[in-house]
Amino acid sequence: MSFSEDAKSFSLEINPLKSEEQLSSGLWLVLAGINETPPHIAIVNEGKYYSLSTRKIDNGSPLERFMNTINRKSIPTVFVHIESTSNYEPLLQSIYTDIQLLGNNEDTCLSPIKDFFTIYFSPEFSKVNYIFELLALAERKSLIKECITLFPENTSSNNITLPKYTMAQIRNRINVHLT
Repeated sequence: MSFSEDAKSFSLEINPLKSEEQLSSGLWLVLAGINETPPHIAIVNEGKYYSLSTRKIDNGSPLERFMNTINRKSIPTVFVHIESTSNYEPLLQSIYTDIQLLGNNEDTCLSPIKDFFTIYFSPEFSKVNYIFELLALAERKSLIKECITLFPENTSSNNITLPKYTMAQIRNRINVHLT
């Protein structure tokens, strides 16, 4: 089991990133800045980076640009490999083309990923609002293949535990980046 949770936190079994080439194929959920609550959530598909933030939308950007930032700033990041059997690029391109920057609307960085999982994997994903809910459902559906980490903090085992958070904490983080 890769994912577990309790009332206040969630945990992932992790392995260290051996090479960035691991991320150049397949489908990966990205939890960037796991030292912050909440972390930023993005997705990588076949080496292309998709992300929604207050400043920009990455719609299939080269993964190298994102990885350069992660490496330069030593940002603690977890990559969750998702079972994949298809070319998701057309769907991801469509979702990230039709979305607006984060701001005072209801969207979060998880919104386009939730839409993608709902369309491609199961309508059940439409009910999730947090990455820990999405990961729990993905675990139940046997979609999580492995979790790898880069720049983990305070990790002496093969598990990483992150705090659960609220929608108010998400809105606060978005608002900080709007000013």
